Amino acid sequence: MNRINLFISIIIFSNLAVGQTTPLEFLYAVPQPPSNLCEAIMEQKKQFLDEVARFDSIFRAKMDEDQQENEQFHEQNQDEETLNALIKAGYSREDAEKMKNLDNMSEEQQEALANQVMINQYNMSMGEAQKVADYDTASQRRWAKAQSTMMMADAQADSENNTKKQLEIKSDLELQQEIKWLQDKLMAGENKYLEKIRQIDIDADSARAELDPKIEKLYKDLNDGRGNSQQVIDKIVSLRKNYCNKFTPDYLLTVEDYKGYIVGHFQEYNRLEELQLKLAENQGMLKDPNYKPVKYAMAKVGGYSGMVADAYKYNLNADWGAQFIGY
Repeated sequence: MNRINLFISIIIFSNLAVGQTTPLEFLYAVPQPPSNLCEAIMEQKKQFLDEVARFDSIFRAKMDEDQQENEQFHEQNQDEETLNALIKAGYSREDAEKMKNLDNMSEEQQEALANQVMINQYNMSMGEAQKVADYDTASQRRWAKAQSTMMMADAQADSENNTKKQLEIKSDLELQQEIKWLQDKLMAGENKYLEKIRQIDIDADSARAELDPKIEKLYKDLNDGRGNSQQVIDKIVSLRKNYCNKFTPDYLLTVEDYKGYIVGHFQEYNRLEELQLKLAENQGMLKDPNYKPVKYAMAKVGGYSGMVADAYKYNLNADWGAQFIGY
């Protein structure tokens, strides 16, 4: 990495450190590999990986900070969220308030509450429930059919509350369907790039299997003193460089295209998280007013950074131990 790129990286990291922390800002702060990557030696690779590590440190610190703040909000509001979840599940506020404090109740109090909840929710005591559990299969089916008939009658008698519950269920189902559709869409888009990278790696592994025996033979010639040492070294370096030039350009192009995909779908990643948060709210979770739905977008930035960190993986001349000592 040259001095200009290093200077630009320092400016970007300074800006991030003082609060410029959107996913897009982080994405464009990921250090970029040099254009002559296959010419690079071990020291240049180390310098680049150090830059990526510095970025990753700031990036991870921001993600950890956001997560800790969100977790702190939910810990501070745990009792209220528990109460909301119980009420959403159909319990009365009075029963929910009691159930929220189960840990502070005696065993007798817990049993009494459980009995009262069963009566309120299912019109049967715990003792009656145990009797049903002891029925044979045919008797359980008859009991279930009778209960279903009674519940349908109750629902028709309380049409207003029933309609409200149906609307809540419909809303949750619609949210789940939209979440599933968006997840599938985004995954399909990402998989095109991930599959291409996987295929590049497969091809590179096959080429490496052919390359390694050639290099091993040249190393043996070098160690045995056969031929001109510098010419043998130059041949090894050349073979490695050809290998790098064959696979690195496609890899870097695919990673850059993946970056473009992320940028183009940031809003949908945020939308996906918003939908999931809304579904959780419907089930009793409180909304953190200070939380911004950027977790999924930030995760994709982290994935892209990991791909960039692998930019040198086909440059065998920059591997540790690839240098020639004593020749």
